[in-house]
Amino acid sequence: MYAKSFMALDGKDRLTGARTAQTAPYDHYCCHLCGSALLYHPEYQTGRPWFEHQAATLSDNGRQHCPYVRLKPKETRHIRQLQCYVPDARPLVYKSDWHCTGCDSEYRGERYCVTCRSGEYSRESADTDNLPAGGTTCAC
Repeated sequence: MYAKSFMALDGKDRLTGARTAQTAPYDHYCCHLCGSALLYHPEYQTGRPWFEHQAATLSDNGRQHCPYVRLKPKETRHIRQLQCYVPDARPLVYKSDWHCTGCDSEYRGERYCVTCRSGEYSRESADTDNLPAGGTTCAC
């Protein structure tokens, strides 16, 4: 089970949203974090399109570090419980303030340092006063 993604790189390496991708549903899309090929779900009836990682097309970096692929066990357990009541429920991607000890940088969002190309060295930042304000979860 992988988290739904609502952003991707299109065939021309431009960051695009899932709704924008409805105009070119057959383009080649890949994950903006790990570079793995994504399957696009246009969802014309619901108006809630999304991208999905596929096990067969995961890059090594995606398999090891992508936050859409490597979900925490607690989150997976909650999703399975929720799916008893809502069959199409998908995981949320946790967003917070992070400090990467690998390159000593601070960033906000998903646990994935674009400099190190990993989330392995990232720890949730205790000093959130100096980082941009925002929510802690993405309810995408």
